[in-house]
Amino acid sequence: MELVTRGYEPADALGYFEEISAIPRGSGNEAAVADYICRFAEEHGLEYYRDDVHNVIVKRPGSKGYEDAEPIMLQGHTDMVCVKLPNVEHDFTKDPIELEINDGWLTAKGTTLGADDGIAVAYMLAFLAKEDYVHPPIECVFTSMEEIGLLGAAKLDASKLKAKRMINMDGGASEDHMSVVSSAGGQVYDFYRKVEFVEARGEALKLSIRGLLGGHSAIVMSEGRGNALKLMARIMTAIRKAMDVQLVSFAGGMKMNAIVSDADAVIVVPEGRADEAKAIAEKTGKAISNELAVSDPGFKLSCEKTAADKMMRPEDGKALMDLIELLPDGLHVMSQEMKGLILLSSNVGVLELLPDGRIHVLDCMRVAEPSLGEELSDRYELLAGLCGFEAVKGTGFGGWSYDAGSKLRALCSGVYKRMFGKDMEFTTSHGGLECGELKSKIPDLDIVCLCPTAREAHTTEEALNLESFKRMYDCLTEIFKELCEKG
Repeated sequence: MELVTRGYEPADALGYFEEISAIPRGSGNEAAVADYICRFAEEHGLEYYRDDVHNVIVKRPGSKGYEDAEPIMLQGHTDMVCVKLPNVEHDFTKDPIELEINDGWLTAKGTTLGADDGIAVAYMLAFLAKEDYVHPPIECVFTSMEEIGLLGAAKLDASKLKAKRMINMDGGASEDHMSVVSSAGGQVYDFYRKVEFVEARGEALKLSIRGLLGGHSAIVMSEGRGNALKLMARIMTAIRKAMDVQLVSFAGGMKMNAIVSDADAVIVVPEGRADEAKAIAEKTGKAISNELAVSDPGFKLSCEKTAADKMMRPEDGKALMDLIELLPDGLHVMSQEMKGLILLSSNVGVLELLPDGRIHVLDCMRVAEPSLGEELSDRYELLAGLCGFEAVKGTGFGGWSYDAGSKLRALCSGVYKRMFGKDMEFTTSHGGLECGELKSKIPDLDIVCLCPTAREAHTTEEALNLESFKRMYDCLTEIFKELCEKG
């Protein structure tokens, strides 16, 4: 296998990153990467455990003289968010990620990179195989289905673990000098409605939104980026104010935790009024473009006449347009006590027509204050009822609270400052991290989050800084040594 990263360091970790990038590992499709990790453990003579949801634990004894030292857990998830550009031919169930390097950043060609969380997988494999370093006993925890609600971590059997200290390496979008010290919880909602189709009468228009940045629905939530589904609903609502609008199709989004960057809809308007509807759409699109000039300068709306034989029953189309227009989306509540901390947000992440004829809308709220989440849940269910949809409360995941007395965080930040000459900064995350799930299973677990600089997780612009990847590899190596020396 010809390595794209040949000549870059650390060669071992980057080599493993390239190997797992050749293995499809979208959420719920982690069997093959779990097979790979288990084979790796067998080849290196390491103890391992695998469960029925493809979580894998691999253990390595401490280096000579430190076999009885207190163990350290390294943790990250094997799954990745699968997003691609509309014009890219890529099957995430079988095709490898195509890697390339641009100006010191590792990226993918037209798809997500999978640095979130291939970073952790690559580091863990490297430290399990590496021979020439001092380290305590290591327990590497490779979890599954993190990106769809921390499902693997929730099912992990923590009785297989001895470590009371954990380094989480969830590389979403980060800077290597930043360490997350708490994270929000969340709740997934599914909305369903059976739709029927009738003969289309009138003139049809196809509306398409492209060019939005999208992004991780927690990491960039405060940046005001547009959601293509919500913007499309706004455009259709503007047309509906002037004339009757029937819906033929409306779809967009791929993941609950990625802000929707592309959406398409086909509508039918009264005969002879297509040009008027097109003008309204373009006027609304121009207003949106002006509003998003800073956060989403690439926004583009196209509106073209098309043909349509069938359309949704008027009551079904209206219900769907109403629901998407009215569903809460984006940043809702900010903390009054901690600057920059989001207490509540939500993301309308997927709209699709299922094979069984049901419309499916997938939404994920993130919440740092449980009472706010309960109130938003009530609104969801009330709104669903008013629009004739079934609201199904899905996966929920718990938050992780700040531990002021973390000894591990103090040790790691001390090593970082000694090596790189600057203080590590601590921050909270509006995203969900598996730290909360693992802490609930091991209450006295001391946790620190460390990862290299990466950007634009959950988008086709996702990238990993190679210099930082090497820097944090070296930092982790030094941390292991200090853990042995200081106990």
